[in-house]
Amino acid sequence: MKRACDEWQAVRKGGLAKRVIAALVAVAMLGGLGYATASTAVAQDDTTQQQAQQTEQSAKTTSESQDEKTSDSEATSKKAAADEAAADGSAEDTNTTDADAGVEAQNGADETAVQAANEQAATPVADGGSSESGSLLLDESFKNSTFGDANWTTADSACLTAATSGSLKCKNTQDSSDIQGENGKGYLQLTDNSENQKAAVLYNQPVISKSGLHVTFDYYMYQTSGAGKYTTPADGISFFLTDGAATLSKAGTSGAALGYATSDDDGIGDSSKRGEGVAQGVLGIGFDRFGNFSQQNATGTKSGSSYARVTGGEDCGQWQDPKGANSVTVRGAGKTDSDGNWNNGYCIVASKNVSGEVTDGLDSGKATKSGDDNNGKSVDITIAPVTDDSATTQHLTVKIAGKTVLETDIDRLPDSVKFGFSASTGADHQVQLIRGLKVYSVNKLNQLDLVKSVNKDTYPDADSHTFNVGDEVPYTFVVRNSGTTTLSKVVVNDPNITDVSCGTGTLASNQQTTCSGTLTLTEGMVGSEGHFTNTATATGTDTDGNIVNSPEASVTIKAIKPLGAPEKHKRIKKNADNTYTVNVDVTGAASSSTITTTQPVDFTLVLDVSGSMRENMGSVTKLQALQSAVNNFLDEAAKINKGAQSGSEPVRVGLVKFAGNATKKIGNKTYQDKWNTYNYSQIVKKLTADTDGLKNEVNKLTAGGATRADYGFQHAFTVMSEARTEAKKVVIFFTDGKPTSEKTFDGKVANDAVEYAKQLKDSGAIVYSIGVFDGANPASTATSENKFMHAVSSNYPNAANYEDLSEGSNAGYYKTATDASGLNSIFEEIRKSETTTYGFTNVSIEDTLSGYVELSDKNYAVTAKDANGNEVTLEEGTDYTLTYDESAKKFTVVFQNMLQDGVTYTLSYNVKPTQKAYDEYAANDGSYGDTVGDVDTDLNGNTTSSGQPGFHSNESACLAYTANNVAHACSDNPYPHPVIQVVASTLHIEKQWKGSGSRPESVTVDVKCGDDVYKTVTLKANKDGEWIADVVIPVGEKKAYTVTETSLSRSWQPSYQHKLDGDDMFEPGNEVDVPDSPNSTIVYVVITNSSISVATLPFTGSTTERQWLLTAGVIAALSMLMIGAAGIWRGKKHLV
Repeated sequence: MKRACDEWQAVRKGGLAKRVIAALVAVAMLGGLGYATASTAVAQDDTTQQQAQQTEQSAKTTSESQDEKTSDSEATSKKAAADEAAADGSAEDTNTTDADAGVEAQNGADETAVQAANEQAATPVADGGSSESGSLLLDESFKNSTFGDANWTTADSACLTAATSGSLKCKNTQDSSDIQGENGKGYLQLTDNSENQKAAVLYNQPVISKSGLHVTFDYYMYQTSGAGKYTTPADGISFFLTDGAATLSKAGTSGAALGYATSDDDGIGDSSKRGEGVAQGVLGIGFDRFGNFSQQNATGTKSGSSYARVTGGEDCGQWQDPKGANSVTVRGAGKTDSDGNWNNGYCIVASKNVSGEVTDGLDSGKATKSGDDNNGKSVDITIAPVTDDSATTQHLTVKIAGKTVLETDIDRLPDSVKFGFSASTGADHQVQLIRGLKVYSVNKLNQLDLVKSVNKDTYPDADSHTFNVGDEVPYTFVVRNSGTTTLSKVVVNDPNITDVSCGTGTLASNQQTTCSGTLTLTEGMVGSEGHFTNTATATGTDTDGNIVNSPEASVTIKAIKPLGAPEKHKRIKKNADNTYTVNVDVTGAASSSTITTTQPVDFTLVLDVSGSMRENMGSVTKLQALQSAVNNFLDEAAKINKGAQSGSEPVRVGLVKFAGNATKKIGNKTYQDKWNTYNYSQIVKKLTADTDGLKNEVNKLTAGGATRADYGFQHAFTVMSEARTEAKKVVIFFTDGKPTSEKTFDGKVANDAVEYAKQLKDSGAIVYSIGVFDGANPASTATSENKFMHAVSSNYPNAANYEDLSEGSNAGYYKTATDASGLNSIFEEIRKSETTTYGFTNVSIEDTLSGYVELSDKNYAVTAKDANGNEVTLEEGTDYTLTYDESAKKFTVVFQNMLQDGVTYTLSYNVKPTQKAYDEYAANDGSYGDTVGDVDTDLNGNTTSSGQPGFHSNESACLAYTANNVAHACSDNPYPHPVIQVVASTLHIEKQWKGSGSRPESVTVDVKCGDDVYKTVTLKANKDGEWIADVVIPVGEKKAYTVTETSLSRSWQPSYQHKLDGDDMFEPGNEVDVPDSPNSTIVYVVITNSSISVATLPFTGSTTERQWLLTAGVIAALSMLMIGAAGIWRGKKHLV
């Protein structure tokens, strides 16, 4: 309606003639004469047209260059539509004159201006009324003397033909001089038709790509003169995308790589250096006029007498079907090598020759100095939106001149991307131009959108990087207003980042800003699977005061959740025979991610280079697949060494090849036998950390000879004899066939190889075998070939020949692959397994028995069970070592490997109480003092330890281990203390009285053990009139006790008798022998005191009693003497 009203106003002001013209236009349009003709009629009155435009655009000020830019973009989109219609056969005539095209473009400009007048001015671009369903992200015509956006930068010879001065003016103009210097009618010139040119233009502003991308532009590739020695058009133009979270500052290698990929012109030769690809490149589309971008040789491929160019990383391998000149080729993402250079990846995803699809192939017509030139070819690139959050691919469609020339799935793009164009020439050359670029999303963006990413300038490998707790993780946030009104108070809300800094808090329509913030990773953030997902939103306020929210934007990073301390227990169980079983255990656990182990590793690669390695393995030869896998292995080893402390070499690698005759010389030599060339079996490199040198040798390997595996293992043994004593030793044996000296399976070669492999295993080396031959199957031992592969591996440590595998099983040391990708995965799996850890390593248990226990037998052992209670086989010497120091009463268990996740390893032994325990318990009258068992020290069903009184079974017990590359000392990780109980015997003393003499209130009795007084007890009559006392005496060894009453009255005569519990009769005497026994018993001792008269008192007793008796006797004698004397005196007196 608006458009119709505007046209009516223009006609009304133009008078009758104009109304007539308008009528003719209407008839023409109804008659299907074409939009360009109708536009011509409407455009005839320039004055009227301009007045209408000025009226409608009163709210917007534009420059002439901006008008021209919009016109060209509209014309380009209509041209692309016309091309597509022509390709479908639906258009009668797609060839228009320059005048027609100019009128059509002007009409498009009118339409753009009408819509723009009703919208807020946009920065950097406004949607020009296109029929696109998505949101306009960028509109750049390249027709003016400057870029329409400050985020564009140029490199090398890139220039704008409209520029007449400054850095953007074109300096080289071979075959393009006639299009220079006209503002509004220019082109982006990448190269003129000169030799050895290169150029790039880069857009260092992220655009949101998760809703898909629709990119259109026109390109020009042509020659008009025979300048130079060679005249074949070359090289071509690339359009590429990079990760939006990284700065785009330069293109990749020129020439065959078209400014996107990495390339080495002479492969592994020495005359050229490999050039890097564009940093963080995620997708490159090459419009390859000459044909080199579509060629991808495997490393080491020969081209005549020299090595062939390798475009793409060495990890790409051979692309078997290069499409050559006039091809469109898609290459995937780049990757860094061990030095952080962008020299890996950029591999071909799809390629199509378009010579038969598009008229004149990729060649275009000559560009003219016209703002509406249509001699170029339109390109239409569509990348479908992400279907869901879990999607890993997106669909790519490429059209040229309206014709679909290539469709393929590509790896999912980052949620935001940056992009650029690049072109180059060599000895062959051509003019290469771009014009009329438009970038839309496929699906319309939200009013407010947010993309969150880890900053890849700081962490180039953020997608694969594993963060540690405590790391600071930098994030970037792209916030875009795709609505029609300005948003104010725009902020990013991230619950884990307190301060997100944005360039501006106000966003006009179609404007975006980039924010940043840093998060410190804490242990609580990391999930059990080793990931942390951080979610943010953006909010803003529209002109009506309404809050506008963006959808959530999330980023998931890999992180190591620290293992913490291993689960461990020390538990006890009392047995029926009064012994105790003690279990000391530790349970393996897995971290969420792997980390590089601190233990150094020495690898030796033993590689088959027999003649059959020339055979194909998928799209590449077996040798090429092996070289690629080994090179990737070496790159990862180099990264480990680079990240280590200065001067250390965590990983060293030795290289052995085997095929034909053996030589002791070190190198990579061949020999002639008649007309054939064969490889020597020899050491190529001793153990070294020089991975670049190793890669160079790997790339030079050729195929030829037998399969002398015995020589391979013999050389491996020599290499490993120089391994470091503290290093883990690992041999990787690769072969594509049976061991031979000529053609058939050779039993002697096989057995000699097994013998050398056994020597390696006996010396502590781990041996992996990899087979890529027909019938290779680790699950089988039915064929000689599979028996051999098992026998040389660590699956069967004691195998002495391939027919007698001895003890062992398929423990995963024999592996197979069927294609290059699978082989690469095997080498990577082995590397990770041997150089990284995700659990507890360097684990050892120390357990020192207390003085209260001693071993009851020597049946101690280490066992293991998984989480389901199933036994796990352990081999002493291989999986662990166990020692017991009798003098120190100390167990030591050292585990040789990382503890398996969920497996519990248990040291088990039996103890019995010592005499010290019995004696101390008895001496304490059946008490353990304040000692009780620690919590959770009872084995299932036992109740004698946890919280119970007893003696500690161990003086000390502790666990040493390494987790997260941190060593934890044994003294820092003690085990709890279980307790044992002991029993005691009782010496029951009973005092009996015979006679009616006066009884003392108490008597004292000494209990001696040997010559020493063990206890002194006092006996008194209890309430029942009994004189008894119980003395606790220890069980255990045989002991003799003597019981003696020491406070004997003169009027009582003691006698003694005793018996053991269970004896029928008492025996006389006060000496009791208690036999050796761990069991409790009762010893009875009866002291009988009989009363006696003074006359019969014996001259015995204590010193006091004896003195009294002597005194009494003297007195009695004196008395008798006095009586006698008195009698005599009386007699004498009587006689007188």
